[in-house]
Amino acid sequence: MRRHRAQLTSGRARGLAALVATLAVLAGCSSNPAREPPPPTPEQTQANVVKYGVEAQLRSLGSAVTGKVRVYDQGDGVRVLVSVINMPDVRFRIAFHEAPNCSSPSGFAVGPHWAPGGRDARNLVPVLSTNQDGTGETSLHVSGVRVSGPDGVQGHSVIVYTGDRVTDAVSGVANNRVACGTFTPVQPFAF
Repeated sequence: MRRHRAQLTSGRARGLAALVATLAVLAGCSSNPAREPPPPTPEQTQANVVKYGVEAQLRSLGSAVTGKVRVYDQGDGVRVLVSVINMPDVRFRIAFHEAPNCSSPSGFAVGPHWAPGGRDARNLVPVLSTNQDGTGETSLHVSGVRVSGPDGVQGHSVIVYTGDRVTDAVSGVANNRVACGTFTPVQPFAF
């Protein structure tokens, strides 16, 4: 009987020791919260721009239009990926603009249209189209434009226009500009 009690007590002691060890490990984990990775250095950011490109989250300009425009270097130009939802018209245009500023309700703060090397900024990107439900995704190549550098879209903005024409904005006046975004480096996925 004493031997049975000793075995029982010994088994409980081992179980209690295992429980204490498990709790100690769990307590250690909870006292060391996961650390956020440090922000990228300017060199890392520029390396990401070269590798992944830039993107602009589109915000509405007095419309329900939202989406994203991503640009990355490809061959003699860039690949432009456009994704829009809630477009009021099936046909639309995008154009790059001088200033990375989408703060005005009419898109006036983006400044004049921009294109590298004396090219016509109004016709740099062709007319695009959406589905009948106002959603659209497209991919196109634009020659002569780069992601960064003097011919690059980095540090500029993009405007989405309804219809076939890229027009000038007049401060405080309604126009065909329905969404705006400023280009920022694409952030790669990190796990």
